[in-house]
Amino acid sequence: MIEINKIIESCRLLEQDHEPDGYPAIQMKDISLLCDAVEKAIPALDRLQDRLEAGSGIVFQDNRWYLFDADGEVVCYGKSIREMLIDLIFVDC
Repeated sequence: MIEINKIIESCRLLEQDHEPDGYPAIQMKDISLLCDAVEKAIPALDRLQDRLEAGSGIVFQDNRWYLFDADGEVVCYGKSIREMLIDLIFVDC
């Protein structure tokens, strides 16, 4: 699973240490991971819509948000809706 929060944190640290038009030393792997994350985000929203249209539902239970498929199987979950959606985006489900 891509640790999107770690990638963002890493890039934000570079942002703090350099001017907006400066040339910080950044690792290409961080840029590649960030680009991959952004490219996955929009299609994942389409996946969520497809799942909801196919009968999936979002439920809050046991202090977690769950996306269940039409058969009642857990698709993804998280402590917040944000975490649940990140799980949907970055975990093959």
